[in-house]
Amino acid sequence: MPIKEREKLFTVIARKGFKKDAYSHEEVFAELRQSPFTIKEAAEYLEVAEITLRRWVQSGLIPYDKVGRNFVFASGGLKSFKKKRAKRR
Repeated sequence: MPIKEREKLFTVIARKGFKKDAYSHEEVFAELRQSPFTIKEAAEYLEVAEITLRRWVQSGLIPYDKVGRNFVFASGGLKSFKKKRAKRR
């Protein structure tokens, strides 16, 4: 997990404290990723090279938005794409 994501995770944990004995995945990670992923972050999340992700974008295989000249990816779109890709394997 990248350092920035770890920092966010520990911030969430510190904010929520240890009120319960166990937390669900959604309770812990829901706050972490509200901003879109950059191409570098998305490639890391999908465990592929950036060039592979760029090819998928060009061929229309993965949903994305553009901010200026940059590609950005919604976390929900990446999550569903990763699940579909895992099922194919």
